[in-house]
Amino acid sequence: MPIIYGRLIKIKEYTKIKVMRQINKKTICVLVLLFCSFSAIYAANSKNITLNIQGTGQPAFVQGFKEALVIEANAAGYEITDNIGAAKYSIRFSVEFDQEAQRSKFNVSLVKIADSSVIVSMEYLFADEEEMLLYSQLVFFMLMANLPDNETAASEPVNDNWRNKWLYISPYYNYSLMFLELQGKGLVGGIGIYNDSVTPPLIAPLDNKIIPMMGVGLGIELQFLDFMSIEPGAQISIEEILLNNRMLNVLFTAKLKFPLKFIRSVVFAPYAAAAYPLRLAFDSDSKEVFANYGTPIEAISFPVFFGGGVQIAVKAGNDGALFFDVNLIYFNESGLKNPYYDLYPKPETIYYKHFDLSFAIGYKFGIGNRKR
Repeated sequence: MPIIYGRLIKIKEYTKIKVMRQINKKTICVLVLLFCSFSAIYAANSKNITLNIQGTGQPAFVQGFKEALVIEANAAGYEITDNIGAAKYSIRFSVEFDQEAQRSKFNVSLVKIADSSVIVSMEYLFADEEEMLLYSQLVFFMLMANLPDNETAASEPVNDNWRNKWLYISPYYNYSLMFLELQGKGLVGGIGIYNDSVTPPLIAPLDNKIIPMMGVGLGIELQFLDFMSIEPGAQISIEEILLNNRMLNVLFTAKLKFPLKFIRSVVFAPYAAAAYPLRLAFDSDSKEVFANYGTPIEAISFPVFFGGGVQIAVKAGNDGALFFDVNLIYFNESGLKNPYYDLYPKPETIYYKHFDLSFAIGYKFGIGNRKR
């Protein structure tokens, strides 16, 4: 019996490997969506602006970074020209070796051609070309975020009411990763469930878990101050913590947001979040896999869990915005009922530290203009 059961565990581990491959594919999709969101941010500030990009210093570094900046500028919708007289702004950078720091120094500036004024200048140290190129998108975004507001103004007055609404309704698609970090409480050697009713005792090792979850959600955000809003909401996803034991997870949330409106077409909103999960079985054969929440068990009958995140919203239409959201919620120590109880009955409850990392993309509809 133990040999057959061991083979079943190996089959389950193989199934986990297949699931992890699926996780990797879905994570790539999420990163693509994030890249598209940043591309939209760039495009919002790129109307009718021609750039010239110049570099000096170590030839290999100069050529590589110039090509990277050109790619970012083209993707953002800027026009690129080698004729400095035809450009409105110039990105100028230099790369040289810093003897004192024993690293290469990268200086980059955004210059207005008409009067040669430097709008913003930044300096970085890096070890090699790969490290420098890794941050090319971030560097480009930080440069262009400092363009004057009138550069993105259209011929008619700019409508930025989209970020000053009383109410936002925000449907979204969500992809989450549940991280369960195994705790040693009651386990043999801190990792094993066991059966001591036989001789010799049977022991089976456990490990940490990563469970992917996909779902949809809806938030209703009230912006009661220019710099503060509150958003209650609910998120529905399907989770499978144990093989063939699928549950419907309804996560109720409340977010206290702090909108930052220093870029006309973008709002960055860091926030603190409180959450409460409700799990529902699909059928009578499914069972609640979490035994409890919180430590100690008796002290927390109706726990509320906390975390935080950031939302990046980009104007899309006169009254709404496309947004990308990422957050992390910590669920304290959660007890999972022993799924192998028939052969390894001790302990009855296996404890994990529980984190959820969530990515979301959606659209927020604004209702009712606020007076500013």
